[in-house]
Amino acid sequence: MAAHDPATQLREQGLALLRSVFPKDSLARLEESATRCFAAIAADQSIADRYGFNRFSHSVLLTALMDFGWSGPEELVSPLSAAGLDHLFTQAMGCEWTYNMDQCWVRKKFAPRQAPGPAYQLQNWHQDGALGVRFPVESGRAVPMTQLLTCWIPLMPCGRDSPGLEFIRRPQGSLLHFTELEDAALRQRFQPQEFWAPELESGDGLVFLNGTLHRTYARPEMRQNRLSVEYRIFPQSIRAGGL
Repeated sequence: MAAHDPATQLREQGLALLRSVFPKDSLARLEESATRCFAAIAADQSIADRYGFNRFSHSVLLTALMDFGWSGPEELVSPLSAAGLDHLFTQAMGCEWTYNMDQCWVRKKFAPRQAPGPAYQLQNWHQDGALGVRFPVESGRAVPMTQLLTCWIPLMPCGRDSPGLEFIRRPQGSLLHFTELEDAALRQRFQPQEFWAPELESGDGLVFLNGTLHRTYARPEMRQNRLSVEYRIFPQSIRAGGL
């Protein structure tokens, strides 16, 4: 990846890789709490709805972790206080920003050989700007995106022995129709060098635009599962809770 500053990466490629930005002690606490949360749900499915558990993406609302050692939402979003993030978000949004706890998630992605059952799915190609959008049945008409950024932080190393994310490094000004998101079609549409699956270490993270195409990256030989947190960043003027 070109050695640009994060703001230039976002503008030119649709995503920015942040190395050793996030405090490892906070991430270790998040990992421990997330592990306990998912174990509790596996032991007692009756609590799943309370935590917003999605069995397809195997995710819970970030606020679920308040039952597993965190005092409140403000503490859970402490990674967003990392140096430089406020400026990066403001530059990318072009305005003051905020987060929405109803759109912040903790996800567990399984190594392929450890997948828990047919309900669980890897997330295929998509754009986060599709949040709250109703697509027409037929493609051909440009669909406006929801204005947002995503800040994605793995809670352990990923991309080599545990699932990471794969991106198409070309900014998109509008949403692709859901009929255009098959992997084979995208590989005909974009150049091979635009597909990128980074290996991340603890403390690393990614910020990407609403139009950036991405999916879960997993290979059959991976042996470890992955936990991650995902913060959705919105313009301060938008009542994102209504999405």
